[in-house]
Amino acid sequence: MTIETTMISRQLKSFLWAALLALAPALTGCGGGGEDGDGGNDGTVDPSVDPPVDDGRDAVPDEMPDADVPDDQAADEDGPGPDGAWRPFSDVSPWNTRIPPDPELEPESAALVEDFMTSSPWGVHLDVNIAGYSIPLYWADSSTPTYTVLADYGGDGWVGDNGANATGTMPIPGGATPDTESDHHFLVVDRALGTEWGCWNMVNEGGSWHAGLCATADLFGTGVRVPATEADPWYRAHGARACGFPLVAGLIRVEEIEAGRIDHALVVAYPHIRSGWFTSPASTGQARVDDEAISTRGVPCGGRFQFDPGIDLDTLGLSRSGRIIMLALQEYGAYVGDYSGALSLYAENSPEAQATWAGGVLDSYELLDKIDLSQFRVIRLGTLYDYGNGD
Repeated sequence: MTIETTMISRQLKSFLWAALLALAPALTGCGGGGEDGDGGNDGTVDPSVDPPVDDGRDAVPDEMPDADVPDDQAADEDGPGPDGAWRPFSDVSPWNTRIPPDPELEPESAALVEDFMTSSPWGVHLDVNIAGYSIPLYWADSSTPTYTVLADYGGDGWVGDNGANATGTMPIPGGATPDTESDHHFLVVDRALGTEWGCWNMVNEGGSWHAGLCATADLFGTGVRVPATEADPWYRAHGARACGFPLVAGLIRVEEIEAGRIDHALVVAYPHIRSGWFTSPASTGQARVDDEAISTRGVPCGGRFQFDPGIDLDTLGLSRSGRIIMLALQEYGAYVGDYSGALSLYAENSPEAQATWAGGVLDSYELLDKIDLSQFRVIRLGTLYDYGNGD
């Protein structure tokens, strides 16, 4: 892999430090993530290395495979995935690109997986965050009422003073509420418009909406934001996840489980995410978290885990939902997207979704004692970028 450093503006340094300090009390949560860093890097961009993307939200990462998509993966931009459930982003998105047979692995894949397995004080098991520390997804259309949301910092879709004290207008369905745990994520999607409104630390105070950070994402594009190394203005790199991902990316949704397939990569978070560094499709890096997320250990934002596709899932005693999830992890894998106090996947967790999951459809410990985590592997990383907030 190649490594680059970047210079981050003084304004961004101030934002990153403020964001980290505000987050510090929440970082010990079971599924919370440190959003958007704690400082800049005084290095320079290496002009001899081509940038990973050309332009903004719709840019394609440089390490993506050939854009030709097999017929069995084809889907309309705004339509269903291969097996009927709607999926965001274009077919050439890294989120919707299957891992090829015999992919190149990280040379230290086995050691990285061993560290992943043993990084959580809660035990050697992969959980699905549902009741908290996840993403409540709400659907909007042309009839959904809109509200002005003030965000301390705004990415695409928000206008402020160099990204600060930004305002944006977004649809919010009646009764919609943010996640109750530390990150207070909040997600609204309009499929017809192909737009996501994603917010972190969202609250409703006396009928007024306020968030720590909000940004839109183009669901007809690749799902890859312009990276922090290239973003101008700087805030275009930022999303409501620590690694810059759109919130809908990698989310396990009710309609997919009902359809019987997940046709996209998932998001995984864990304590030993490598801080400070990122690779596409991430656009920012995770801030250091005590002695857990540090810059010299772990898989960085945008790294990709895959469960060994040679394992016969029918031998593992999985539930229907568990098998659907594990098949996605074999075919598409999971991109590292955040810090978590446990080994975590993410399922949508609006009150309606939680009621469905609680009806025997999906449990947080669905995979407990079913899978051997040593059978994961780490796909070869693309170009690594230093976000400057790892130490």
